[in-house]
Amino acid sequence: MKFLSNKKYNIILKYVVVAIVITLLLVMAIFKWDTVKSVFSTVIGIFQPVIWGVVIAFIMNPIMMSTEKFLGRFIFRKKPRPKVSRAIGVLVATLVFVAVIMALILSVIPEIISALPGIYSGFTDVLVPNISSWFDSVLKDVPSIQGIVDEQLSDILSTVRSLFSTLGPKLNEFLSSLLNFANSVKNFVFGIIFAIYFLFGKEGLQAQAKKMVVALFKEDTYRKIFSFTSTTNKALLDFVYGKVKDSVIIGIICGVGMLILGMPYVMLISLIIGITNIIPIFGPFIGAIPSALLILIAEPKKVIWFIVFIIILQQLDGNIIGPKILGSKFGLSPFWMLFSIIIFGSMFGIVGMIIGVPLFAVAYGLISDYADRRLKEKNMPTDDSYYSMRGVDIGKVTDSPDEPIALVETSAEPISDPDDPEEAE
Repeated sequence: MKFLSNKKYNIILKYVVVAIVITLLLVMAIFKWDTVKSVFSTVIGIFQPVIWGVVIAFIMNPIMMSTEKFLGRFIFRKKPRPKVSRAIGVLVATLVFVAVIMALILSVIPEIISALPGIYSGFTDVLVPNISSWFDSVLKDVPSIQGIVDEQLSDILSTVRSLFSTLGPKLNEFLSSLLNFANSVKNFVFGIIFAIYFLFGKEGLQAQAKKMVVALFKEDTYRKIFSFTSTTNKALLDFVYGKVKDSVIIGIICGVGMLILGMPYVMLISLIIGITNIIPIFGPFIGAIPSALLILIAEPKKVIWFIVFIIILQQLDGNIIGPKILGSKFGLSPFWMLFSIIIFGSMFGIVGMIIGVPLFAVAYGLISDYADRRLKEKNMPTDDSYYSMRGVDIGKVTDSPDEPIALVETSAEPISDPDDPEEAE
């Protein structure tokens, strides 16, 4: 068994086994995606309370830390009491989190209930008659087509009336079953409980995780892991809390602007615009489309003004408010932002669309740093503009095959051309 006692061969064997296992997992994930997805969904379902707990603890942690700093600076300045500070911090964070959730529920659901009669009457008494009269004016010279259109509109109107007449009596039952959906409520409540335990034992859990990572990996590897987790945590915090601040400001501006313009459903549409604005790129469209439909049903003449107002609002957000709050911390081009949102959104839904940008920004930064290090080892420029310059060819800059000109100074040695007889000698 001399082969197994050779350290060099053991390392090679280990990497070969790891490569084979990763390859098999990738092949299985590609060709058995439905099975993998089903298993993944089952596992996620089992650990859903713990996942909820981690997410909620992540959201509550800055509130707890701010409370502890306040207590340490003003209340327990002379005699620190860390356990009392932690208990008060967890209590404050929990109360703030629950209060925000309850405020959202109590503001959204009553608005939806109160808006339903107006939506129904606006659709049946305003929108459909206006569409019918418009078709009548356009098709007055074609009575056969006009009759078909009137018949179709009448069918649509009767269908909508039938739908609302059956929906009305069942609305309270539907909302009751929605709010009392046992599994979701259970997972969320247990998530809050897990989050409280996570926050109380945060330092101990971090110490156990670090201990395990240090035990399993070499020094260079575990230092990279710690750097990666720290960078990811900071990027997520900066992005999520920055987007929440940005969305609150946009929601408030939207409400004030709609009040000035005299538009309907101010509270409901402001909430929709503010909440969906958290999603990068697609958020404004996701919120603006149903909002525009609501205004189209209630007051069709104001829908164009609303669309113009939302475009101005999003330009204000994208060029002034958003950069002021988020800054240029992520440094992703629009292409990579769109790429990260689509990929993470397809994998994890709405949550993936929200966290996709900061996570991809961290991965992009790590890959860029690695590429820069490799380029420096080869004495090559790291500036992107060098590689997009006209005439660049593997470290050489030429304007034409006959007259090479150096546009950028570089210490890189030109790679020999095998077709050049002088370089071959």
